[in-house]
Amino acid sequence: MAESPFKFCSDCGKDDWISKSDREFVCVACGFRHFITPIPAAVALLLDAQDRVLIIRRAHEPGFGLLGLPGGVIEPEESGEMAAARETHEEVGIELPASAFTYLCTLNNRYLFQGYSWPTLDLCYIARVPDFNNVVMQASEVSEFLICPLDEVPLDQFAFESNAEAVRRWRVAHQTSGRVP
Repeated sequence: MAESPFKFCSDCGKDDWISKSDREFVCVACGFRHFITPIPAAVALLLDAQDRVLIIRRAHEPGFGLLGLPGGVIEPEESGEMAAARETHEEVGIELPASAFTYLCTLNNRYLFQGYSWPTLDLCYIARVPDFNNVVMQASEVSEFLICPLDEVPLDQFAFESNAEAVRRWRVAHQTSGRVP
């Protein structure tokens, strides 16, 4: 069974756990049940008029120095599209409305945070921009960006398999239809 990411019971404050499964932890003292559920995140696959994709190099852990797509946790009161727009602006300075993002797929992921590998549910979106001339990297998030033709995206260098899989799925959709949103 998995080790609990919880240090203390949120009901009684004790620190003794029974692991019922990888997602359920029960406090021995009071029986309160704690569950691990996927955390929703938004991922932005940004394409220019030449169907090139914007790839970022991560400036922090997890995956420091590896590649990825702009994205992050969906905040309360945000839709997936709103989070994709916010994260795109925060990480690479491109301002787009939430309506510019079109749903591509949902993928499972794991995100190491404070010593625990949290499950995430990555909602992946596509957005188009005329070009990438206005990219402004947020240094705490992004150390470099690459603009890659679809067939040249180095998928083996991605921090998260979900990001690489989103690009793969876009490739398939693009090859099948000739062009997606």
